[in-house]
Order: sequence, then structure tokens, then C-alpha cells
Amino acid sequence: MSRQRVLELASETARTRPANLYYDAGVNDLNERWGTSPCDLPIDETIRRIETCDAWIILKYAEHDPAYAKLMESCMRDVLQVGGRELEKHMRRKEVIIFITSPRRLTTYHFDSECNFLLQIQGKKEINIFRSDDREVLPEEEVERFWTADSNAGVYKPHLQDHAEVITLEPGKGVHIPINAPHWLRNGDNISVSVSINYHPWESERGHIYCTNYYLRKYLRINPTPPFQSPFLDTIKRPIGAAIARVRKSLHGPVGNR
Repeated sequence: MSRQRVLELASETARTRPANLYYDAGVNDLNERWGTSPCDLPIDETIRRIETCDAWIILKYAEHDPAYAKLMESCMRDVLQVGGRELEKHMRRKEVIIFITSPRRLTTYHFDSECNFLLQIQGKKEINIFRSDDREVLPEEEVERFWTADSNAGVYKPHLQDHAEVITLEPGKGVHIPINAPHWLRNGDNISVSVSINYHPWESERGHIYCTNYYLRKYLRINPTPPFQSPFLDTIKRPIGAAIARVRKSLHGPVGNR
């Protein structure tokens, strides 16, 4: 799909599904919080000036477009062929997200709740990926807070940058970003178009356990056992975390995510 077609799809999304489009501009700090750099241009003008306005445009649920729906199904078939059909039981929702990025634009340090396969379509950029199980980079407290109260819980630690694997993405290349693997990106001297093929796991697999751990740490001042280390404790924590999540959602709405 050409860059022009992608920009047309962005304009179409702005008209017909505005809730599925996000854009901002002017991010210069890797620890800048998500959603705090609004763009002072309307989306149509941002699209037209994408080469110069230091913008980041995100099109969610791009699988509404038949071409991307076909791409998603093809990619998921490959994933299941490698991972086994049993993996499909863990997929709560599949999704395609398109990222359109201005030259030299930073994407701030963060981690996500979905399992992501990022494919580069046009342009070139570098992605810095940290291991999701590196507790020096990503303490349990940050993961617990992410799943419970704050999708901006990750904190970039410059002195640990050498823990990252740095990968250059160019057309035809892709990278797997596991659930909760911290990462940040720097675009090259070009407009970048990337496509994320991802799936969201069931919250009960880890989110509800981390939610319980968050409150155990906060109110009982203990260091709780992380998920997947004790099946017995996980079985106890899941329903507790699910109940807490329902109450929080009714009071505060869902925890935001990218």
C-alpha cells in the first residue's frame, strides 16, 4: 500500500471513525507521558504537513480496510503456524494499527499490554527493545502499576540503555515486541509508515494477578510473588484482581492504553 493511500486512509478515519485516530507533535523527551503533547494543527493539516510538523499519527482498527484485514489474517496464520493452534486460546482481540511518523520523530519509552508484530512499510527507523523480564530495567512495581492504575508507568533509565537491543527497521523487515517489553523508537530522515499486527491477551492471564499484587504491595507492604511462578497463588489472585478491576472501572473507567 502506497504512502498516499495510507494518508488517504488516515483522512477517511478522521471523518468516519475519529475515536480510532490519535495524533500529537513535538515529543523530545523519552519519559514524556503519553497524550501530553497535543498537536495544534487539525488532523487534515497535520497529514498534509507530515514531513515538517514532527507528528505521530496512529490509526487504530485499520483492519476495517479490506487490505489490512487480509494482512492481519495472513500474519496471524503465520504466527499460529509457528506458535501452535493452542496460542489462539490466549487471543482476546486481534488488531491492526498503522503508525505514520514525521522525520526524526521520537516515540517515547513505554510498554504495552498486547503482543505486537511491528512491520516496516516505508522509511527507516531504529527501535530499542528491552527484555520484559529484566527487573533492573522494569521493576515489578512498574508492571503492577501499569496493569492497575497508570498506562504510563514505565520509566526510562538512561544508565541502562545498554540493556536494549537496537534494531534498524526498513521496508520488508519486522520485529516482535513481547507483552510488557519496554521500547522506544527514533525515526530516520524520512516519513515512516509501520504496521502493527497484534493481539490482546485475556486480562486474567496476568493483568488480574498484577492488580492483586499492586494492592498487596501498596497496603500490606509486602513483595508479592509475580505471575506464573506459583500456580496456586495465581489461582487465588485472579478472581480477587478481577473484582478489584471491575470496581475500579465502575469508579474511574478503564486504565488507558495505546
